[in-house]
Amino acid sequence: MDLDFDLIKEIRKRVLGWYSRNARPFPWRKTKDPYKIWLCEIIFQQTRIEQGISYYFQFLKTFPTLRHLSLADEMQVLKVWEGLGYYTRARNLLKTAKIIYQQYGGFFPQTYEELLKLPGVGPYTASAIGSICFHLPVPTVDGNVRRVLARLFEIQGEPNSKSFTSTTQPIAEQIISRKSPGNFNQGMMDIGATICTPINPKCEKCPLINCCLAYQHKTQNHFPQKKSIRPVPNLHWAVGIIICQGKILITREEHRNFLKNLYALPTVDISTMIGSDPKHIFSELALTTHLPHHVKWNFLFQSIRKYSHRTIHFYVYQTQIKTCPKKIFSPYQWVPFKDLPKYPFSRAYTNILQKLK
Repeated sequence: MDLDFDLIKEIRKRVLGWYSRNARPFPWRKTKDPYKIWLCEIIFQQTRIEQGISYYFQFLKTFPTLRHLSLADEMQVLKVWEGLGYYTRARNLLKTAKIIYQQYGGFFPQTYEELLKLPGVGPYTASAIGSICFHLPVPTVDGNVRRVLARLFEIQGEPNSKSFTSTTQPIAEQIISRKSPGNFNQGMMDIGATICTPINPKCEKCPLINCCLAYQHKTQNHFPQKKSIRPVPNLHWAVGIIICQGKILITREEHRNFLKNLYALPTVDISTMIGSDPKHIFSELALTTHLPHHVKWNFLFQSIRKYSHRTIHFYVYQTQIKTCPKKIFSPYQWVPFKDLPKYPFSRAYTNILQKLK
């Protein structure tokens, strides 16, 4: 879709003018430091701002510069990230910091193509860093911007579909300001977040009201097309609290990718055992932890954790043994209760441990 140049100029003028007066006062908007811009973009990829802002400050307090982060180990990074979820983001932060420090002399690459080569940096993050820090005219298209474009031009299709992207990307590339690409990108995102909202958009306050086809045709609620809802699987996990002489048995996740390299409590998937004799569950826990099958387990409580792609029901059992086995198979280890805060756990396991106190 080729746009009229007068329309392009009008959109640029209106977005930049609105942003200069209404920009949300986020702390990272006071800097052009690519390290801080990169960090905030990674944190807020899949996290609400109100939830993630404390992590942004804590991360900068712990790793104030790229060099500090590049010298860290994974356990340190995961500990600071603990509870934020999507831990691949944290692991990629560390990988990227080491690459930039070792291969680029500690300086972020300044082209869109080079930024895309960094672990965990996709088109959205690369365009955000490129436009804000290096003045590159590359559009940042997140969910908010997709919604604005869908209504502005009445674009058909689900926002994450290939057909939708193939239509919106060329439009976004045409309308982005060449003089102030960073401010334009942030202006479009803010319009989508505060005015062109999914439900009840505040059209009368929108700087693009006179350019918007959906407003003219009163079709705002039809764009963008609603996503098809996929069923979320329910998993059932039994968690073992195993105590011995003031210590608790923990493990390091090696097989569940979304929790990989985090610490956890001994856990077995009992999804196929729901409704069966609890002895089968106890047997699985004993088998997994290499404990004798005759140990006595007590049910403590049940909790539920909802993730974007799964819901997990945790059934927490406890046993106490007098003598700690001398031989423990990796990745299990006995840890004194007082040392637990040193280990990074996912929020689900942190909540379980807190209930034990």
